[in-house]
Amino acid sequence: MKETLLLSVKEAAAFLGVTQDALRARIKRRVVPFRRLGGRVMLLRSELQQYIARLPGVDTDEALKAMQSRREGA
Repeated sequence: MKETLLLSVKEAAAFLGVTQDALRARIKRRVVPFRRLGGRVMLLRSELQQYIARLPGVDTDEALKAMQSRREGA
């Protein structure tokens, strides 16, 4: 299945695992990257992936280091 470059709000909400209303609220607050194409709001898949990667949390390397240190400490 070919991944599309541009996502509608409905598609982007499913991609992010949030409701359309929640995504529209984030768009309104300008906390998620989006574009306007005519009168439609569109989101770039690549920018959403970057957005997710930059959210607070633990990345893979940090998680693996934490698991290793727990094993060594046990």
